[in-house]
Amino acid sequence: MVLGSEALQLVAGLTISVAITLLSYRFKAVNSSGAWGMVIIGTIVFGLGGLLFAAPLLFFFVSSSLFSRIRTAGKDKALRTVHKSGPRDFWQVMANGGVGAVAVCVYFATGNLIWFFPYLGSLCEATSDTWSTEIGTLHPDSPISLVTLKRVEPGQSGGITIIGTLAAVAGSPMTVLAGYTTGISLGQAALLDMRYWLVAANCGLAGSLFDSFLGASLQAQYQCPVCRRMAEDRIHCGQEAVHIRGWRFVGNDLVNFGSTLFGALITAVIIIFGI
Repeated sequence: MVLGSEALQLVAGLTISVAITLLSYRFKAVNSSGAWGMVIIGTIVFGLGGLLFAAPLLFFFVSSSLFSRIRTAGKDKALRTVHKSGPRDFWQVMANGGVGAVAVCVYFATGNLIWFFPYLGSLCEATSDTWSTEIGTLHPDSPISLVTLKRVEPGQSGGITIIGTLAAVAGSPMTVLAGYTTGISLGQAALLDMRYWLVAANCGLAGSLFDSFLGASLQAQYQCPVCRRMAEDRIHCGQEAVHIRGWRFVGNDLVNFGSTLFGALITAVIIIFGI
C-alpha cells in the first residue's frame, strides 16, 4: 500500500523529531520524559504543519537551549533556588509547546493558514519568557516584582530586570523573523498581511508579561525552613517548605501553559475574529 502525501509527511515529521530529540537528549537539553514530549510536539508540528510551522519551534528550542548554557555563579544560584535549572521534563515541554501543537492540529483540520498566527503567538510568548529568564538571571541586581514593585530574590517568578525585559522584547520579534523568512522562502509569507506577523509578535510579548503577572500573584511560593530562601516547590533542602502566598496548585508549568495560551488566544481574537 502506497502512503499518501499526508502520511508521508507525518512519517517524515516523526523521523525528524526523533533525530532532533536524540541530539537534544545527548546534550542534556531534555531528560527522558522531556524527550517523549519533544517527539510528540515535534511530530505534530513537523508532520501536520510542515517547515513553515517547524521553523519558529526550532528557533525557540535552539536559542533557548543555547542561552541556558550561559552560566554564572549568580544564575546557577537563582535557578537552583526555584528549581528551574537542568534539562526540560515532559511537562515543561508541554507547557511551552502544547498550545502551539493544538493550533497546528486546527490548521491541519481546516486547511486555513490563518491558524499559523495563534501558533506563532504562543511560541513568541514561550521565547520571550524563556529568554527573559535565562538572560535576566545573569543580571547582578535583584529583580523587581511586577505586582508589588518591590525587590525579590533572583530567579523568583514574577520578578523582572532591565536586561530580562530587553531579552523578552527581543525574543518575540526574532521568533516572528524565523517564521517570516521561512515563509518567504516557501512562497507563502508574501500572500499574508504583514500586520498579522506584528500582531503575533506583540501578543507574544504581552503573554510574557502576563506570565510575570501570574508568577507574582497566583503562583504558589514557599519559604525553605533551612536556607530561608523563597522556593516554588513544597520540598526544599530536603525539608517541607512553608506556603507563603499564591494558590498551591499553580506551579511554574501551569503558569507557562496559561501564558502561551494567552498569547495564542489574543492573537486569534485580533486576527481571526477581527476584534
